[in-house]
Amino acid sequence: MKVKIADKVGVVRVFCISADLAALCTEAAMQCIREKMDVIDIEDDTIDAEVLDSMAVSNENFATALGISNPSALRETVVE
Repeated sequence: MKVKIADKVGVVRVFCISADLAALCTEAAMQCIREKMDVIDIEDDTIDAEVLDSMAVSNENFATALGISNPSALRETVVE
């Protein structure tokens, strides 16, 4: 899946593994899609090219995803 990234997305250093990074990017892309749900016809099998072209994952999408996600390094491990 190709996702268009907005021009002004900054880089933030986060201690995570590659699976955490993949989950972060997926959540940011989902945030972008959720913002456009009012113009996407979910009954249709395709999405208009104009709508797809207008979608780009932004810094705000990544910031929201960072707030939702839980990186592996920050999870507590309990061994019994």
